[in-house]
Amino acid sequence: MAVRSGPAALDAAVHAWDIAVATGRPSPLAPGLAERLLPVAETLAEPLRGFAYAPALDPRPADDATAALLRYLGRDPEWTR
Repeated sequence: MAVRSGPAALDAAVHAWDIAVATGRPSPLAPGLAERLLPVAETLAEPLRGFAYAPALDPRPADDATAALLRYLGRDPEWTR
């Protein structure tokens, strides 16, 4: 993923997940995309904690890449509306 597009892709993917889950739709955030976005999140998230991202949630052994990314960004991948 190009450096310039990484932050925008992270923002779009995570907000698409937010909207999908909030409206009862399936997650559009596939594990392959989440795997590519996790390094972007690791670079960007810390200075934005408390503003754009909540504190990271503890990872779980069974997490796939999507769950790992969401937990890192302070979202509960098991949340439903």
